[in-house]
Amino acid sequence: MLHSSVRVMSFNVRYDTDSDGRDAWPNRRDAVVRLLRYHRPDVICLQEPLPHQFASVREAIDRYEWFGVGRAGGGEGEFVPVGYDADRFEREDAAAFWLSETPDEPGSVGWDADYPRVVTRVTLRNRETGDRLHAASVHLDHGGARARAEGASLLRRRLGELDGPLVVAGDFNCEPDSTPYRRVVGDDGGGSDGDGTDAPPLRDARTLADEGHHGPERTFHGFTGDPTERIDYVFVRDCDVSLTATLTDRRSDDGDERYPSDHFPVAADVVPR
Repeated sequence: MLHSSVRVMSFNVRYDTDSDGRDAWPNRRDAVVRLLRYHRPDVICLQEPLPHQFASVREAIDRYEWFGVGRAGGGEGEFVPVGYDADRFEREDAAAFWLSETPDEPGSVGWDADYPRVVTRVTLRNRETGDRLHAASVHLDHGGARARAEGASLLRRRLGELDGPLVVAGDFNCEPDSTPYRRVVGDDGGGSDGDGTDAPPLRDARTLADEGHHGPERTFHGFTGDPTERIDYVFVRDCDVSLTATLTDRRSDDGDERYPSDHFPVAADVVPR
């Protein structure tokens, strides 16, 4: 069977807050849309859009279909939606679960997390090749260290129940030397009670890229353009990776170069096996 490359992008678009001043959402919205249109990812995993932000992106980029739920349940709170090129893919399935001790309870808050955290997942089939690909978007908690670690174990365990190629993209709020990262890639013993040990590990797409990585190593820059942390990732299972990139697109704001978000998007060209 012919397998074709799929461009996956993870992009934390920063929630809408007036406190961002010149970088508040109304001043960035068009730049976010232009970035997505220019890079034309096949699969988009967003983090942090509030309902009206999510609606703005959906309405502006009509070639995509989307699946997402608010982290508070239903349409409330921030989303971590997955969008996909509907001309190229048909959706076979979609689901969401919360990173908590009760993952099937919408809006549940896990461990020491500050907020509910949800994982959004779709199963796609390539209309031309028949390739199947699972794609999930995630945003681990920024405040709770245990919530990040246990959330990483839970998402690895739950997504490990799926057969076939998988991409997991998002803002993990942790560096590569952290416990959550090690749990995702299988270098740690899984959950605190060991129940994630047998779940298939994921691989950091950057470590697999045949053609290497383009752009900065780090991804969070706080609207400065000078990234200080690598916390955004694309992880894969049963996929080859040709190239990864950190995208540093800027916007023009009254003659000043600004950025679409406080995170740089990350992208990976992956080939399901």
